[in-house]
Amino acid sequence: MRKTGFKALATILMIGRRSKKHIDWTMVIAVFSTIVTISLIALYVFQDSAAF
Repeated sequence: MRKTGFKALATILMIGRRSKKHIDWTMVIAVFSTIVTISLIALYVFQDSAAF
């Protein structure tokens, strides 16, 4: 998991430097899965604090 996080961070930092013609699907999946994981962790942490 740690390696995927670093890979996603490197991808975000390199977005402006890469050519727009070639899509690296491995990086897209790594970034998407990292965002989903962080979102799920945030929902789990804050589920009790949201009293509706």
